[in-house]
Parts: sequence; C-alpha cells; structure tokens
Amino acid sequence: MPFYHYRASDPRGNIIQGTLEAREERQVVLHLQQGGLIPLRIGTEEAKPGGWQLSLKWARVRRVSPGEVVHFTNELAALLKAGLPLERSLQALLEVTGGKGMKAVISQVLRDLQAGKSLSEALSRHRAFSPLYVSLVQAGETGGFLEVALARLGEYLKTVSEFKSYLTTALIYPMILAGVGSLSVVFMLVYVVPRFESFFKEMGQTLFWSTSLLLSFSNAFRAYWWVGGILAGVAALILIRLLRTAKGQMAVDRAKLRAPLVGDLTKRISAAFFAKTLGTLLNNGVPLVAALRVVTTSVPNRYMAQALEGVQAEVEKGQPLSAMLKKVGLLPELFLQMVAIGEETGHLGEMLLAAADSLEGDARSAVRRLMALMEPVLILTMSLVVAFIIVSLLMPILNLYEISF
Repeated sequence: MPFYHYRASDPRGNIIQGTLEAREERQVVLHLQQGGLIPLRIGTEEAKPGGWQLSLKWARVRRVSPGEVVHFTNELAALLKAGLPLERSLQALLEVTGGKGMKAVISQVLRDLQAGKSLSEALSRHRAFSPLYVSLVQAGETGGFLEVALARLGEYLKTVSEFKSYLTTALIYPMILAGVGSLSVVFMLVYVVPRFESFFKEMGQTLFWSTSLLLSFSNAFRAYWWVGGILAGVAALILIRLLRTAKGQMAVDRAKLRAPLVGDLTKRISAAFFAKTLGTLLNNGVPLVAALRVVTTSVPNRYMAQALEGVQAEVEKGQPLSAMLKKVGLLPELFLQMVAIGEETGHLGEMLLAAADSLEGDARSAVRRLMALMEPVLILTMSLVVAFIIVSLLMPILNLYEISF
C-alpha cells in the first residue's frame, strides 16, 4: 500500500503533519476525521517549495532510530507496569520524548487509539515498528499481558542491537589497518620510488629483477591510475546495481554461506537471529505457524530466509519443526537437536532462546578468533610488501658500494 503524507489541523488550530499507509486517499481523510482532525493537504509526495533543502529536512525530522524504538518500548512497559492506562502512558512519553521523528509517531499512535484502534493496529502504520514488533504487541493485547510482552520485546531489541553493534565494531580495526597499509604502499609507489629511479639512471648499472619490477609497476601505476579508478568505479557501480536486485542479493548471501571461515559464522549468526525471534514470539503467546510467518524477516541472510519460508507450510500441515529445519540443511546440528528436545518436552520457546544464547556466544567467539587471525595476516602482508619495496630500492645502492650483508 502507498504512503500518504498529510497536513491537518486540530480543533485548537495547531498544524499536524505525518504519514499514513492506506489503500486510497479517502481512507486517510476518514482516519483523520475520526481522530478529530481537519485534513488540509494529502498527497503521496510531500510538497517541496524549498527544493532539496525541504526534502532533506523532512527526511531528518521523520527518521526514527532503532535506539529510540528500544527506549520507547522499555519506557512504555515500565509505565504500564506501574499501573498507568495506555493512553496516559503514551501522553507521558509524548511529553518527554525529544526526537521529532519519534514524537510524531507517538502523537499519531495516540490519535489512532483515541479513534478506537488497538495499539498493534496503530503501530503497524509506521515503518519504525517491524512485523515482529507488531505481532508481539498484538499477542500481548490478546492475552492481557501487554506490559510483559513489551518488556520482553525491549529486552529482545536491546540484545539484537548489541549483537549487531559487536559484529560491526569487530570489523573496524582490520578495516583501518588495511586502509592505512594500502595508503602507505600508494605513497611509496607515487612519491618515494620515483626519487630513487632518477638516482638509479645516473648510476648506469644493471638493476636487480626485483628493482626493475618495482620501477615498472610504479611507472604503470602513476601513468594509468585513472584507468584503475574508472574500472574500480564501474565495478562498484555494477556491484551496487546487482545488490539492489533480488537475484544479486540472493547470490551474495549464498556465497557467504559457502565461503571458507565466514560460511560457518554466517550460519551461526542467522540461526541465532532465527532462534531468538521465534523463541520470543512463542513465549509471548504467538502461535507457531503465525510466528513462522514473521520470523523469516529477522534472518539477515536472504538465501537462508528463503529456504526457511517453506518450513512454515510444512509445519502448518502437521510436520514437526525440527524435521523441517533439518531438511533445510543450513542450520547447526546442535541447534536442531535443541529444537527437537524443545518439541518433545513442550518447552520449545525456552529451548529456542537457550539455543539463541548458545549460538550468539559461539558467534562472538568465532568473530574473536577470525579477528585474531585477520590482524596478524594483514600486518604480515603489509610488512612483506613494504619490506619488498625497501629491499628492492636498497639492493642497487648496497651493490654499488660492494656492501655485503
């Protein structure tokens, strides 16, 4: 369904702007009128009299970060647990929320509640809340344990966010190391080596093969660097366009699963997200089949997510979950055994969460081992390249003065 940007006025004359997802414009008008608002302007695109500046301002104002969603969830759970009604809790959050994007979302959710909608229906209209989030809230509303569902949801979102941050942070140092090393090599090829080349020409002696190779490579790099830049730009453009297609994303994710060293880590990370999400849904009262419809969106690897989509149809026919997951052939054996035990004992949700914690711990250990391996490999590689350049430049000079090692 398309998203409609609206501009409306409340009974006090205050101007309110927001975004709603609806099938047609008439539904947006009806929704605003039910909330006591007077529609002023509705369109699929926001009017932009100020050009790019207004467009960027709109994007900046309306953006809601994952951290804001986690904070909103935890605060709402705490207020509901303290005994405050839902609408009063949202009004309190509206007053203390600083982010303009989150403030607009809470304001719209509050108006939806006042118009007679449920919290899950109100949240489903906003992109900031995933299908998983909406499903857990809906289960909490149905079962009468909304504050418990929100507390568990906040814990889940925090754990997932911390795990993603850990994986991202672990890659920063190797990337910096590789970048600095590459810049050092480029500096030597562009600035240092040409200075020695003029000196070697004055010497007039036969150069070693390594020195000749280095000088040829330096000359080629300085003369045709723009060709390499163009080729790199074209390759990057093709890769970006490829990654924007479903087939391209699927091919990359399939390669991640089959890659040495990284493949096993990718499987563990995807299985951890799958287990954490499914276990959280089941523990909050969401039926297994309905939970499986939502859970595939949490798996970061699209190839594995596609393979897991067929599991839901088989489980709906009465097949055991563990057997169907085993047929996928992409999940760790220990995880499959824990799922089977959970089905046998009737504690599938608890076993999935335990499996998620185990897989997350294994993934963290694997990342630490991989980083411990990458750092010395990068340092050794850069050291060998720099050593080759230095030795190739010094050997003719040492040979000239007949200095032996």
